[in-house]
Amino acid sequence: MNAFRLIGLTCLMMLLLPFGSTLARSGAPAGQSGASGQGSSGRCETFSAVLGCGVFPSDDAFTDNLAPTVPQEEEIGSVLIVQNTPSVPVYRNYAFLRFNLTSVLPRGIFTSHARPLNASLWLYSRFVNGFQNASVSVYRVPSNDWTGSTLTWNNMPGIDTSHFKTQQIRAANAWYRWVVTDDVGGALETNGTISFALVARETSWMNYVWFDSTGHAQNVSTSPELDVYFREPTLTLLTPFPHLSIMVDNRTLQTNANGTLRTGLPWGVHEVSVPQVIAGANGVREVLVSWSDNVTSATREINIGNNQTIGINYERQYYLNVTSSYATTGGSGWYFAGETANATVQPTVLFEEGFLGLLGVRRVFDHWTGDCSSNQPECMLTMTRPMQATAIWKEDYTITLAIFAVVAIGIALAMLQRKKLRKRGLRSHK
Repeated sequence: MNAFRLIGLTCLMMLLLPFGSTLARSGAPAGQSGASGQGSSGRCETFSAVLGCGVFPSDDAFTDNLAPTVPQEEEIGSVLIVQNTPSVPVYRNYAFLRFNLTSVLPRGIFTSHARPLNASLWLYSRFVNGFQNASVSVYRVPSNDWTGSTLTWNNMPGIDTSHFKTQQIRAANAWYRWVVTDDVGGALETNGTISFALVARETSWMNYVWFDSTGHAQNVSTSPELDVYFREPTLTLLTPFPHLSIMVDNRTLQTNANGTLRTGLPWGVHEVSVPQVIAGANGVREVLVSWSDNVTSATREINIGNNQTIGINYERQYYLNVTSSYATTGGSGWYFAGETANATVQPTVLFEEGFLGLLGVRRVFDHWTGDCSSNQPECMLTMTRPMQATAIWKEDYTITLAIFAVVAIGIALAMLQRKKLRKRGLRSHK
């Protein structure tokens, strides 16, 4: 823009400024309560579990269709001109702003995929046309690959015409706000940088506005600002157990009478630990099966950026106690409710120790008592409660009796043989 044109615009602003001097609306961006827009990227403050961050542009400039190859930042660096006036030819200025959210917002906001509660773009109107009714729309700019010092009408990035917010500018020296929550939410999921374009969509003498830029020499506190708000997320854990102790980041918390734990947490990754096993009555316990997001370990990390509810699933187990005075039993242990268990005993025949064993006295498995009534060495049980299975044995003398019978027969035969021999001896003497 040449010097004559600059002088002309300045004079026009001075002539029409009284018409736009009434404050259009109350309020101001969060970061402008005495904060400077220069030399700082912005700042964050927390109040009532809400984090508010004011982000200043990392770059801003406007373009001029009548000077399509001239960067306007070097011509007029203190304001952002937006117009679409029916001069001959039609005179258009688009303003561009880029914000680097990663330079201000806490890192946990990005790593936890937090969604903003609200995001608003604020601009301060330095001058508005004498009709006091300009219509300015804010568009998302998909590309952040531009620089204010080299931005021109010919090389300016394209704008996303499918998403825009429009505001009526009715006065000078006033703050104006565009709600851009969805746009900022999308930027948080990508690289954390977002660009906007300010455009007067309709050609009209009314659509002529000057906004303060980051380089405004008179009042740097009127720099453009992007305000983003986040509500501190709440983690809700659902369990079947009242007053259950749960560790959250080395703090012991308890569920309420309904088995629910709710706690506010900063954005980011937190360690949560629940009991693996909860003891109940004799022979009964509850065992962690999984969390509702399919994690199975008792200690895990939760990345929380927004309100999150997770259920913790436990299942009941019953204990089967298999006992026997002899041999080796199998099947003792914990089983889930309804699971099938096998009580076993092996071997089923044992010789007595010592002399009785030499005589063939044995212990033989006979049957089960308790919750099992089988006479087989393996008994199947459906676990619906704590259960007991005891192997019952009996003494077996079958081999012993056989031994005695053989011995008795042997003795009898020996005695009979001896008797025969004696008779023969007597006869030979006669």
